[in-house]
Amino acid sequence: MSPSLVKALIALVAVASVAELAAGKNYTIEWTASGDYSDWSSKNPVRVGDTVVFTYGSPHTVDELSKPDYEACSFANSLSSEQSGPTAVTFDKAGTRYFACAAAAGSHCSQGQKVAITVADATAGAQSPPPKGDSPPPKGNSPAPKGNAAAPVAGLSVKVVLGLGVGAAFLAAF
Repeated sequence: MSPSLVKALIALVAVASVAELAAGKNYTIEWTASGDYSDWSSKNPVRVGDTVVFTYGSPHTVDELSKPDYEACSFANSLSSEQSGPTAVTFDKAGTRYFACAAAAGSHCSQGQKVAITVADATAGAQSPPPKGDSPPPKGNSPAPKGNAAAPVAGLSVKVVLGLGVGAAFLAAF
């Protein structure tokens, strides 16, 4: 195999690897007042770069809250509020973020329409699949297929371009 062909193959593998890592995973939450989201994060390993899409209609909202406001179902100081679904949230850093529905003067939140989403660093080790025999996550709260139309693609485009740049720089080093 010629040295230039080897370089090209190495660059292609590098670009493909970066693009795959950058793509992130999409999750969908069917956002309803009767939903139980108390253990959503334990069943859905969200990482930096992943997107969660809340699907809902009127009268529901997706409000991002501080932890104390989330625990109290208080919407006086919402960090953000969306009222027309679907709402896509792409996570850019590790940590826990808190979302709740403000409908019916906050009673939807009090009834359990709230979710704390814990986001792991993108470089954290992959989690093992749940042992056989565990029940599947509730309907509507599972990973969405890749290519979800509601997920933003602009961030992915930037990451792919960066991946191409890494591949080109790698190739130039040879």
